[in-house]
Amino acid sequence: MTETATAKDSDDGHFCPHLENSTFERGAVAFPPESESCDSGLGISSAWLSDKTFERRLLWKVDMHVIPWLFLLYLCAFIDRVNIGNAKIEGLEDDLRMTGNEYNIALVAFFIPYILCEFPSNIIMRKVTPSTWLSVIIFFWSVSGFVKRTPSWLAVALFSAYWKQVYCRQVYVLLSFIVLQAEIGVQGCIYVISTYYKRYELQTRMTVFFCASVIAGAFGGLLAYALTKMDGLGNMAGWRWIFVVEGIVTTVIGALSKFMVPDFPDTAKFLTPEESNWIQYRINEDETSAEYKMDRLDKHSLRIILHDPKTIFGSLLFFGTVCTGYSGSFFMPTIIQQMGYSAAGAQVRTIPIFLVATVFSVVFGILSDKLNNRWIISLVGAGVAMVGYSILLGGYNLAIGVRYFACFLVVSGGYIAQPVAVAWLANNVSGHYKRSFSSAVQVGFGNVSGIVVSFIFENKTAPRYIPGFSVAMALMGMVGIVTILFALYLHHENKKRDRGDYDYRLQLPQEQIDNIGDYHPDFRFVL
Repeated sequence: MTETATAKDSDDGHFCPHLENSTFERGAVAFPPESESCDSGLGISSAWLSDKTFERRLLWKVDMHVIPWLFLLYLCAFIDRVNIGNAKIEGLEDDLRMTGNEYNIALVAFFIPYILCEFPSNIIMRKVTPSTWLSVIIFFWSVSGFVKRTPSWLAVALFSAYWKQVYCRQVYVLLSFIVLQAEIGVQGCIYVISTYYKRYELQTRMTVFFCASVIAGAFGGLLAYALTKMDGLGNMAGWRWIFVVEGIVTTVIGALSKFMVPDFPDTAKFLTPEESNWIQYRINEDETSAEYKMDRLDKHSLRIILHDPKTIFGSLLFFGTVCTGYSGSFFMPTIIQQMGYSAAGAQVRTIPIFLVATVFSVVFGILSDKLNNRWIISLVGAGVAMVGYSILLGGYNLAIGVRYFACFLVVSGGYIAQPVAVAWLANNVSGHYKRSFSSAVQVGFGNVSGIVVSFIFENKTAPRYIPGFSVAMALMGMVGIVTILFALYLHHENKKRDRGDYDYRLQLPQEQIDNIGDYHPDFRFVL
């Protein structure tokens, strides 16, 4: 059976319509194998369907090839962000002669590329494969980032000592913008992961992936604490060495990424043709049939994409949770330092906060998949974070230990809810272009929250940071409200589809029916 061949009759005379124009073939090997019946709806024999040992072995293989390297890339991306906060309390502002809110402006430069380039990046990645696209941009990210991380060297090459002192901070801001133009592609990892797993397998993997950002908070603090001991070596301040060492490591990782980053299932080199087709079948089986595709971008599919409220719900959820994530990344060392600790003491004390958040994030991610539920876990995360913020807001006169404990609640709650926002939206969109667009909009819009964070924790509001804690708490409250509204909307949509209210869509031209993704009336949403 070839890719363009029509479905064959099975031995008992039944016809398998879903095999017509089947995409379940890679190279010269046909898959699914011809079977004695068409009970599966795709011509796959019951023996294949019931082979749970093969399925577990294949999932383990996918886990080992897909998650670890993408996890590493995201870890590097977030260590870069976390260490900006660590460098701040080690003298970055003084050395670059930053005053007022100039540090906050520098942070803003990090997020503009997310908003502008996320969707184009995902489209390019689909065209040229993840291994090529991600390795290229990571390489340039590491190279340009290495320049950014050593602004004194760049300044010495370009300016005299006087001009170095005047323009160093402007160069830092400009190169920050350039670095993030490359780094936006790392967010495409979310899109890649979503193409390999069933809907109730995705939350656990997405949580493990997002734990890279949590671990970065702990490891970044430990790394910063160690590297600042190099202060004065090579006539460089300790905070510069944080970025230099990180830049060297990232450059090596970027060079290796071409060979380590997984492609999409249909072209992944670590899968045999049979395994590749089996992965694609599992995804289609999870969504009832192979009909929920959107592999062609035309006017009709674009209209469906742009009018989908699920993308708005998912983006608002991510926006609210990312505020807490970036608050911890950029300002947690500063917040703890304001409790009376030294710079080194503050960096060390960020480590257990992020380690505990990692444990809770993974536990609740696994629980979400086991319970086949997203909205309850999202509410739990939002509630925990809000309790932490309320303590930080109203408990300034409380013991330091209590306020330090509140930091655990804030970060843990945020990282319980954040992976849910991503997995929940990915669970409820179908088709390559739909997933690509929804993921890009969600991550792009969500990172606007980074701009908000950059201006709500200003130095002049220290040590209580009332504007920052108030806004972050309000956004987590928004997460709780949007979670409830999203769940009600999905429940309502499922009921309407059960009643057949959308069956009229089956009267569309066949060419459109084959390219409508989750707009298909048989698709059911995950709560």
